[in-house]
Amino acid sequence: MRRRFSLLVLALVVLAVLSPLVLAQEEIAVIANTYEYSFPRQIVFRLAATSSSEINEITLTYRVGSEPVTNRAYPEFRPAQQVEAEYVWRLQRGEIPPGSDIEYYWRIEDAAGNALETEFVTFTYMDDRFTWQSLTEGKIILYWYDADQTFGRGLLNSAVESLTRLEENVGVELEKPVKIIVYQSKADMQEALIAKGAIFEEQIITLGTVVAPDIMLLHGTHSEVDQTIAHELTHVVVGLATKNPYADLPAWLNEGLAMYNEGELRSGNARALEKAIRQNKLLSIRSLTSMTGNPDEINLFYAQAYSVVDFLLRTYGKEKMSELLLVFKEGSLTDDALMKVYSFDQDELEAQWRESIGAPSQEEAERADETEAEKPAGGICWGALPGVALAVLPFLFKYRGNSGEL
Repeated sequence: MRRRFSLLVLALVVLAVLSPLVLAQEEIAVIANTYEYSFPRQIVFRLAATSSSEINEITLTYRVGSEPVTNRAYPEFRPAQQVEAEYVWRLQRGEIPPGSDIEYYWRIEDAAGNALETEFVTFTYMDDRFTWQSLTEGKIILYWYDADQTFGRGLLNSAVESLTRLEENVGVELEKPVKIIVYQSKADMQEALIAKGAIFEEQIITLGTVVAPDIMLLHGTHSEVDQTIAHELTHVVVGLATKNPYADLPAWLNEGLAMYNEGELRSGNARALEKAIRQNKLLSIRSLTSMTGNPDEINLFYAQAYSVVDFLLRTYGKEKMSELLLVFKEGSLTDDALMKVYSFDQDELEAQWRESIGAPSQEEAERADETEAEKPAGGICWGALPGVALAVLPFLFKYRGNSGEL
């Protein structure tokens, strides 16, 4: 009996302590909590609330997808017992990718010290210029418009096949669901991309680009759509598999894997590699740590990246490649990761790779360059010929945004 009495007393004490808190929460009530957006210009959040005391502070907390950054906004409103507040999030073109999940909640406080936090609201920010259809298979969610189910199914099948090749040939799998947002034209897709200037946008067609860790945009009606899906989806998979706060993958590995998953090396890239071997003009692997800024080297850059990855996979197998990506996920630097998995650094990798393709060693190449530089100048000055610069223009009409491919 004494134990029951003690429990009763304890329950009454707890209720007495909690009751003011419960009542405080009930002092504030939300009348309306809504949002609307106009792609790609703005998102509008609206709140209406009431309280027995004057509401004097309202805070909006929001974030995009799984981003660690949380934003706070303090909308202007007239303090009163019943208030309406509105916050307009004005956006730059491409600031938030279509398909992004937006999460937000409000905190409301009144003059009596009462506070209320609303439940989280999550919605998907889509390009509202179009009516979207979707298909899902495995971890791929594909969105498209202005086409039938056959069109969407064909692209989804291409994506699934690409993931299968990546798993079988490289040993890496997609870790979380990914969204592919498919546009029907360059003009439609351009509104979803970060502005890069009138000249760039006039000359460049973006075939595909990774705009968030789990979202890629795709030009779905281009003739190279299957290769683009394979290329950009590889960036998504590898990016998720190696994400860490310390170090990025070297470009030769990141782009090499994407090129490898496309299938056979394209003829233009293959010719660039053959020419560089023949003329002793290969780029060093260390120089391929980041993307080249020289348009004349674009084809060779991708060809070499493909060739180096192909060498590693043929010589040491996909298990080692899978292990290498896991080591990069730990934040290792390139040479450290290679040493841990293969017991050699980038210089030794270059020596082995050059030998495998029948190219001279880097030392021999450097000596040949020095010998060539000592020869007297003469012959035609190609830089003075009109129209020669136009030779690079065909490479400027196709672009993969995440990888920087021209």
